[in-house]
Amino acid sequence: MIRRFAGAIALALALLLMPSSARAQDRAHELMPESTRPGFLVLGVGPSAFGLNLGGGKKPKGFDKAFKLGARGKAALDFGWHLDGTAEGAALGATIEQTVDDKGLYVFNPGFKFWWDIHVTDMGIYVTPQAKAGYAMGTCDGCGFAHAVNFAIGAEGRVVFEDRWMTFLRPIYLDAYFGDFFDEPLVLGYDVLIGGGVTF
Repeated sequence: MIRRFAGAIALALALLLMPSSARAQDRAHELMPESTRPGFLVLGVGPSAFGLNLGGGKKPKGFDKAFKLGARGKAALDFGWHLDGTAEGAALGATIEQTVDDKGLYVFNPGFKFWWDIHVTDMGIYVTPQAKAGYAMGTCDGCGFAHAVNFAIGAEGRVVFEDRWMTFLRPIYLDAYFGDFFDEPLVLGYDVLIGGGVTF
């Protein structure tokens, strides 16, 4: 299944980049028809700039390590359902996001999400602004636990293959954590995620 999915992505990119022809357009429409399924379940991963506004300064209560530079990434599992029963327009759902780094930082962040899928061609290609509201719990090696209310906004591009498989690139995702989170009233983050999943 993974080999078939990767092959479909490669073929789609080739069709989009090659000179236009009736045969190529027909094949592209066959591979990427307009989606008809209202639900989706996707997993994304990518780099994370957690604590973007805090730098590497020493923090009290043992959280200084949480804000030192290091390899840091995020994974997100999203589930959504379009309200009008199609693949376009407003969708509501939930997400579970986790941020980790090589110094023991861990943030668990469940939340509710809103998407708005904008169909940009006559194929299964969409631009999707989104927003999130949730709760975040953070910790690091040798630290206690920190808690915050979390809000995020972002946007991604989506491609649906064979009216079943979805892939996405989320180049814009801005997170804000409010509360006594790692002894800071506001912590900002920026993530870039890529991933895929299924529509249903």
